[in-house]
Amino acid sequence: MKISAILGLAALAGAANADVQLYNFATVDISGLTGIGNNPSAIAWNGSDLYVGGYNNSGGTANTGIARVQWALSGSPSTSTFGVFSTNNARGITGLAWKNGKLAAALDNGAGSGDSVRVFDAAGNLSWRIGTSAPDTSRRANGVAFDPGFNGAGTNQGVAYLSIGSGRRHLLNDTTGAYINGQNAGGIINFAPTSTTWRDLVFDSATGDLYTRESNRIGKAVRNADNGFTGAASTVIAALTTASAVDNQNIEFMNLSGNKFLIANDRSSVSGGQAFASIVKMFDTAGVAQTINWNGFTAASGNGAYDFSYDAGSQTLAVSDFVNRKVYIFAVPAPSAALVLGIAGVMAGRRRR
Repeated sequence: MKISAILGLAALAGAANADVQLYNFATVDISGLTGIGNNPSAIAWNGSDLYVGGYNNSGGTANTGIARVQWALSGSPSTSTFGVFSTNNARGITGLAWKNGKLAAALDNGAGSGDSVRVFDAAGNLSWRIGTSAPDTSRRANGVAFDPGFNGAGTNQGVAYLSIGSGRRHLLNDTTGAYINGQNAGGIINFAPTSTTWRDLVFDSATGDLYTRESNRIGKAVRNADNGFTGAASTVIAALTTASAVDNQNIEFMNLSGNKFLIANDRSSVSGGQAFASIVKMFDTAGVAQTINWNGFTAASGNGAYDFSYDAGSQTLAVSDFVNRKVYIFAVPAPSAALVLGIAGVMAGRRRR
């Protein structure tokens, strides 16, 4: 596995405040990972360890899994694979989410499965799978996130997921996997007119507001109760080209010193030759497009399939590249100041003890 340092810390100090500034300081080549599938389809990043979920693009049934890349930015990362699952072609891990030592994973195998939602510990040991959470073992999972609850509190906190064909936010206890609101009683988040080709979800940790990807659109459901959203519906907040038959449409939420942003991939086609900077877009929470200053970063063209994971502790953003089998790590300075980040210690190769 190869880690390339792109920018030194000295380069972080010169940020202008006119645009959202992203500085690529490392690229992790994950082409050598084994056991996850053909391509990376989902990531979770905690500032030290990188978790990569895979996609089966082999043309037939094959295994997908999750790789843990420990000390991902050091000179000698350690890798291990877990959660291996026999997966149909053009299916795989649709989402990974990390919180307080727990990794939640969503799997879409084209139909319901007892492994559609799983939670692992940091080392990859299985804590629970949805198949042990009666009565529902049959849903497919299209994205996963940790629900912070209404205003970041309340009774509805746990592992949330969406499922194609269901207009609800489903919620599971993050310790046991049991349904918190019941099999069919999660908060309704239907679009109007109704469409439920869900691809991903993320929450505002302070308010509990829900942001979704559905048929390439970006939706917002405003939280108004523990298990409720205003008008029992989602509103489209970004006018992207509708594409219901295209998967790997993802979204991440970033709170940068009180300035809240969404980053997403505008993927309306599976064709190759799509330019990274034209597909990866940023919006405020009202859906207003923001300008990204990539500060000289470029990536080879791909097919528009990118996933995102923001670590608030280090204020760094990881972006996975499906076609090129890389993960790009960016520093995300707050608009008011450059960040020290503690990257110097990480880049020196210090391992956590």
